[in-house]
Amino acid sequence: MKYAKTNREAHMNENMQSCELGIPYPPAQTEGKNLFYASLLTNDYAGIISEMSAVTSYMYQHLISSNQKIADTIKCISLVEMRHLGFIGELISSFGGNPRLAVQSGCNSSFWSAHNISYETNPKCFLKENIASERSAVANYNVRMNQIHDVNVQSLLARIVLDEEHHIKLFMALLEEIN
Repeated sequence: MKYAKTNREAHMNENMQSCELGIPYPPAQTEGKNLFYASLLTNDYAGIISEMSAVTSYMYQHLISSNQKIADTIKCISLVEMRHLGFIGELISSFGGNPRLAVQSGCNSSFWSAHNISYETNPKCFLKENIASERSAVANYNVRMNQIHDVNVQSLLARIVLDEEHHIKLFMALLEEIN
């Protein structure tokens, strides 16, 4: 018996294709150990504007959204952000750091907290917040590419930036639809 997709599953599959670029990611590898570089990446991994914050914010928004297109698109984007979280964690590990959910600053750690995310329930408001967060993520990754002199890491971060820029476009399109 063949499996028939429901309309919701077909819509979700369509959204998965639209929120992913289809461009392969370079391997998450480094040229060697570097605890300073690992420390820098902890901001992108578990800071206020980070992959962990994006994953949890978007999953929350997916769960509370009554608009199915918004919910499905945001869930899809959260899965892409989860992939980024894994890549950044792998880079931290490869540099010799500890990929725990904490921002490392010297010998001090600030652990990630659910206080880092917004619990906004108005779609217009949270979509605007998402756009601002994605723009900040792009800016942060551009800074990181200038700070980390490792071509492997720069390549992976540049690829992640393409996703973040795509997410901005998707969030802007959703915002236009509900305005």
